[in-house]
Amino acid sequence: MQDVLKFCPNCGQPIKPTDDFCPNCGFDLRKARLEAQSTQEPASTSPAEAPKATQSATVAASTQPAQQQVHKRRRWPWIVVGAVVVLLGAAYLGGSMYYGQNRQVAELADEMTSGDADDMAEVAIANDGTPLTESDLKPLARLTKNRLYRSTLRTMIMDKQTNGMVQVVKQGSYLLLFPKYKVKLGTANVTVKTNLDAAAFTMDGNQIQPENRSGSYTIASQLPGLYALKLSGTHEGSTKDFNREVIVPLKGQPEALTLDAATAAKTVTPTHDATSGSSTSESHDDDDDDYDDNGVTKTNRQYPSDASKRNDNHSTDGVVGRWESGDTATFNFNSDGTYTATSNGTPTNGKWEVVYRDGNILNIKFTKDDGSSVVEPFALDDGDLIETNLKIKWDRD
Repeated sequence: MQDVLKFCPNCGQPIKPTDDFCPNCGFDLRKARLEAQSTQEPASTSPAEAPKATQSATVAASTQPAQQQVHKRRRWPWIVVGAVVVLLGAAYLGGSMYYGQNRQVAELADEMTSGDADDMAEVAIANDGTPLTESDLKPLARLTKNRLYRSTLRTMIMDKQTNGMVQVVKQGSYLLLFPKYKVKLGTANVTVKTNLDAAAFTMDGNQIQPENRSGSYTIASQLPGLYALKLSGTHEGSTKDFNREVIVPLKGQPEALTLDAATAAKTVTPTHDATSGSSTSESHDDDDDDYDDNGVTKTNRQYPSDASKRNDNHSTDGVVGRWESGDTATFNFNSDGTYTATSNGTPTNGKWEVVYRDGNILNIKFTKDDGSSVVEPFALDDGDLIETNLKIKWDRD
């Protein structure tokens, strides 16, 4: 450090930096030097050092934003990954709700009980997992027109049954993530026992060849549903027919049918008129088919009689007019859609409407004046009107 004292403060005599006492007067220079140093101002930064300090501050200031930018760039990938994870999680959660089993099962139940075979084919599969067609499912669509069977089918699906005739099973997936559910339908065999010879079977209009074991025929692998069975054959020289509705139930086995040829209706067979060259038909033998039931004529003939059937054919051809059965019952089908009837002298009236017709097989809805209604199945046969459920035969008056 540079000595600030060059002269003795006491006598003014020049002194050396190494002198502790003035060589002239003996003054203690050490104390004077300490006082002089304490009053001296601190040295300022030299001009050479100032640029260095400014440069360091500038470098520090410029380095800080660059480091912040590096940190920000490093954070972006993690932000993107986090956003993707959140979106995928939300999508999976939404998909789990939309494609959830409960939601799918509810839709399956709606489709299968819609009564529309085409809609049913969208969600139904066979035992081997292959899709079922609209044609395959028409018998089941007919069966579910009945409220009891429709309710049973819905319950079986909503209960997510995994065994039996109706099952809810996994079949494929949605978006490779969510299981897809279908309704799998089993099959059952229908057994028909008959003593008809050369028996020929038609099921829903299609000829079939059941396995025959001594008059016990097995119609194999039928889906649940309501079928129209026609059985034709011969017995004691006569050709006879049976027409039956067969139900393959949703639970259990179909009821075995025993069809005795003695109770079958005779078939109308064409005969040739040699004089005219034209064909005529042999009518039913009324003496064999009809009987009196308390003044009402009834028949033993067999006809389809499913009152639940509906279609767009509302034709009244052959129905309008006055009919009578025996000596106690009359019925008037009026062309304006009204009817009047008497039974044992008691009159009734109301409105009537054909709600189903397939050839000469039809269902007629009767509505009384009090608003109550009932649907009865009928058949037009050889000029007669047959009320097939009650077996009442009406002759045109």
